Amino acid sequence: MLSKVSEKQMHKIRWTLTIGWLILIFSLFYDPISSVLTDPHNLSSPVRLRPEIFLDPAKCVRVQGECLSEQAYSIGARLWWAEIVPNAIFILLVFGHEFWRRICPLSFLSQIPRALGVQRQRKIIDLVTGSVRYELVTIGENSWLGRNHLFLQFGLLFVGLVARILFVNSNRTVLGLFLIFTILSAIAIGYLYAGKSWCNYFCPMAPVQMVYNGPRALFGSQAHQQQKPDITQSMCRFVDPQGQEKSACVACKSPCIDIDAENNYWEELKKPGRKLVQYGYLGIMYGFYFYYFLYAGNWDYYFSGAWTHEESQLASILSPGFYLFDRTIPIPKLFAVTLTFAFFVWFAYIVGLKLEKAYRYYRHRSDRPVSSQQAQHIIFTFYTTVTFWIFFSFNGRPNLNLLPKPILLGFNGLIFLVGFLWFYRTLKRTPEQYSREILTVSLQKQLKKLDFDFSQLPKGCVLEDFNLDELYVLAKILPGFTHQHRLQVYTGVLKEALEQRSVTPVKSLIFFLMLRKELGISDREHDRAIDELLSNNPDLMLPHSRRVLDV
Repeated sequence: MLSKVSEKQMHKIRWTLTIGWLILIFSLFYDPISSVLTDPHNLSSPVRLRPEIFLDPAKCVRVQGECLSEQAYSIGARLWWAEIVPNAIFILLVFGHEFWRRICPLSFLSQIPRALGVQRQRKIIDLVTGSVRYELVTIGENSWLGRNHLFLQFGLLFVGLVARILFVNSNRTVLGLFLIFTILSAIAIGYLYAGKSWCNYFCPMAPVQMVYNGPRALFGSQAHQQQKPDITQSMCRFVDPQGQEKSACVACKSPCIDIDAENNYWEELKKPGRKLVQYGYLGIMYGFYFYYFLYAGNWDYYFSGAWTHEESQLASILSPGFYLFDRTIPIPKLFAVTLTFAFFVWFAYIVGLKLEKAYRYYRHRSDRPVSSQQAQHIIFTFYTTVTFWIFFSFNGRPNLNLLPKPILLGFNGLIFLVGFLWFYRTLKRTPEQYSREILTVSLQKQLKKLDFDFSQLPKGCVLEDFNLDELYVLAKILPGFTHQHRLQVYTGVLKEALEQRSVTPVKSLIFFLMLRKELGISDREHDRAIDELLSNNPDLMLPHSRRVLDV
């Protein structure tokens, strides 16, 4: 949605958001103001928190049968967990990964080494000529991390949520140190590896983005249906001395979600750890919220927001972690949290696999079989929608519940409507649709480049009105449209796909199989076209391997 906004303007927006974030982090260490607003006896404060609890001891927030000691506190942690985090999730599903990635302060900070020109480089010496060149270091697609980064990121998310319940939630100093450590980690990765390696391979938020974005956000742009500009969605960019925006892509990941989110979605379905991320996220998210009940013995502990300022949180790590039927269960909280998360992740993962199998069986019995990939997409879509609804049934509620009831009901209706619309719009997507849409736009563009008179088209019709099958027919019946013209069109489509990183040279043979069949292009002609394109345009190969800087 922000792909058309200039980089200069976005730079100002990112700086504003980053400064705001840093101020919030500073307030976690020093905040002499906001505690006045949360004083339970300050009835004039618009953010006073459940004053009836403090005026009537019988209504206190109980944890394992005992009343919590409530007092004024600084609101930095509560603002972070109950306002900023849920807003990020809403942005992902509604406006898309491209919107979030262009405003994310952490993504912005990870690019500091690139902006300063101090990124790590590898020295390469040509043994034949003796020439020296330097190349930025990227994470290889076939390296262990390139293949298994989803396991790493999900593991970091798991550990981070466990740490959050144990000692990060309400301890403002620990939360501040945690956020500073995350920022320094992002900057360090930005120095060690080029591109958005932090975002793509390390950031624990990346699996969350993957879940909520799906193949397309509700109002996200569709990179593959544009007339292929040089820069799409949230891909890396910079402004040259002439004020023109240029791609800064170094191919740190292919296919890249910043270039074409839907292409990345279909390709990532087959990646190790993808099902664990999708199904496990629902489990860990529900387990996270349900643990508050298992620990305190009631829901009031969570919905009151008392967990954002509980003074004894850090000291209770080894205290009983479960409280059921008015009895504590002597399992230390440290292990209780981990066991709860692990159980729900495992349960949600197994249920997801079973649903995939059941759906394929149902479609087979109905004589409407679907591929394993499409069944996976259907269940993924269902899981994401349920995850979105459950998330907003809990996250942000300590603050939302302070709103007037009509406004709260309106918000609930909005969340249901947004989730339903996303589900309806996403459910019917298929990789075949995606491929056909790519070819349609590209064929239209290549046909326009030919010196042909299209005035014979039906009155009022333009090439943009034709679907893919009609374009195939048009390419066959146009007078004077020879095999050489078809090869020229095919080469143009192929070049455009390589330029936009929609496909790699190796995978292009399979990807454009149907197009070759319709245009009568042989595999040998495809190979010759690839060789010629790479010979005349070496940069077409570099984005799929690495970008080299000669210094």
